[in-house]
Amino acid sequence: MNGNEDLTVTRDEAVALLKKEWTVNRETKWISLREAAGRVTAKPVFSVNSMPVCRTSQFDGIAVKSENFIDGVPDTSGWVKGADYAQADTGDDFPDEFDTIIAVEDIYYDKGGKLCFSDDFVFEKGDGIRKAGTAVEENDLLVDAHTRLTAVHLPVLALGGIYQLEVIKKPKVVYIPTGSELINVGIKPERGQNIEANGLMVSEFLKQWGAEPSCYPIIKDKPAELEQALDSALNVADIVLINGGSSKGAEDFNATLLQRKAAVYRHGIKAIPGKPVAIAIIGGKPVVNLPGPTLATFLALDWCVSGLVHHYLGLNMPVRPKMKATLEKALEKRPDYEMFYRFVLTEKNGRYYAGPIGRDKSVPYALLKADAMLIAPIGASGYAAGEEIEVELLCGLENLQ
Repeated sequence: MNGNEDLTVTRDEAVALLKKEWTVNRETKWISLREAAGRVTAKPVFSVNSMPVCRTSQFDGIAVKSENFIDGVPDTSGWVKGADYAQADTGDDFPDEFDTIIAVEDIYYDKGGKLCFSDDFVFEKGDGIRKAGTAVEENDLLVDAHTRLTAVHLPVLALGGIYQLEVIKKPKVVYIPTGSELINVGIKPERGQNIEANGLMVSEFLKQWGAEPSCYPIIKDKPAELEQALDSALNVADIVLINGGSSKGAEDFNATLLQRKAAVYRHGIKAIPGKPVAIAIIGGKPVVNLPGPTLATFLALDWCVSGLVHHYLGLNMPVRPKMKATLEKALEKRPDYEMFYRFVLTEKNGRYYAGPIGRDKSVPYALLKADAMLIAPIGASGYAAGEEIEVELLCGLENLQ
């Protein structure tokens, strides 16, 4: 690539390029059902059971013989439990000679313990019987391939007789924090130092998405050490993330390193914040150079790294719920870039209003107080106060004011 080539891309172009050029090497493993929640199935899973094994009672009551009701409701004064009727509660098996269930609401016992039927009871032969295999049948499809298993999948799989299943191994993602100014969490910073806080966020997001994170020690701004760390990561990881050194400062070596080693390389995303993101394919694997500021790191994780992890697992990207809100203040924007805006939402008389969070706000405020986000597209030049916009929710409705 010559030095004058425009290497900037849109977010969609960046993700599409990485997916196209990535040689995905998915591996699978067998795990027990007890550890399956959150994992992604490698293949379709079919039932090996038919349940119930034989017919059962659909509700609480008693099992009776229909032949005793041919001439109407019989005299039950001489009936004996176990011979003329049997207890049959919901899901119960019962002796084969009984073929109908009478609900507990339609029976009672007199003072002498005699079985009686309610006055409005109507007998229907075969009532209350759940046939064999009505819950699940052998060879029924329980869960399709590339499904992230949740709590509700587990009883379905157990009912179908699945106690072990094949899942996709978690993609290994190595995170490399870089910068001579960085110190570890727990150390009080002095002048010229900054806390490496992004690794905690990166690691937790990766776990939520189904990846296996590995956080390297802080690498100082020394090109040889940076390259050694990158080479080490590429030997073990499916995806490599480098944090910091993605801009054009005197010690921003990472973008130059990636460009030199990459088969595919782009630098600069047409989105603000997060413009300095660099992407590369090295040895058939995606490498993403995340900007150092925490909000920019969050955004790059959200649109790029999440997309890569979900692609590896064969899943669609999660889609946030959206809602309409009225803009409280005008927003200005460069038309040649996407722009991420974050808002505090307030409810007034059944309508929601979006108050923009300014760039002057602190990191805790910008990250933790935002209820919603708007990704303003390329071509838009701004929004007027009072205009209705559609925002992505960053929190549940229960958390809105």
